[in-house]
Amino acid sequence: MALPEIEQQRVDRLLGQLCDERTKPDQVKLQFDTRGSRVTLTESRPLFIDPGVWNEIKIAQFEYSSESLSWTLYWYDRKNRRQPYPTGRNRNTLEKLMLEVNSDPTGIFWE
Repeated sequence: MALPEIEQQRVDRLLGQLCDERTKPDQVKLQFDTRGSRVTLTESRPLFIDPGVWNEIKIAQFEYSSESLSWTLYWYDRKNRRQPYPTGRNRNTLEKLMLEVNSDPTGIFWE
């Protein structure tokens, strides 16, 4: 099921801003992709041995529940498997989850 239009607009605005802030031309690119109710944040960097080739890795995934009208955050382990992020209480809004990813208190999103 696709995201409601208002949620898609929030995703585009908020994640677009995060991607713009963290992207450094020729060094790192952040982008996101929406498929159904899931939004995947990815990071691309040039390979050390061949800077003309960019390596893309999944950073986080945000999943929207139309039943509870809330978001859930997932992270990706070294084997590229999606894992639920231990968000605790009161972190079910997109804004709060994005702050969690950006600040990365657990050290699992950014190198």
